[in-house]
Amino acid sequence: MTVTVTLRDGATDSYLRYGDEYVKHDDGTLDVVRAGADRPYSYAPDLWTDVQGDEKRLTRSRFGRWLKGEATKS
Repeated sequence: MTVTVTLRDGATDSYLRYGDEYVKHDDGTLDVVRAGADRPYSYAPDLWTDVQGDEKRLTRSRFGRWLKGEATKS
């Protein structure tokens, strides 16, 4: 899926590889994770305004949920 990042100045960066995904972090930074790349492309919070495409699903193990007491809530 394509990931398109809209920059503050109105320009866009497009990532066109199959499997490209993005991750929005709590601190406002944005990472575009490219299929086959060693490191994600990162954007500081003040550089981007919008993103479209596939958002990477962050998974937690059942053990992590058990530690927080969420395993019995299923």
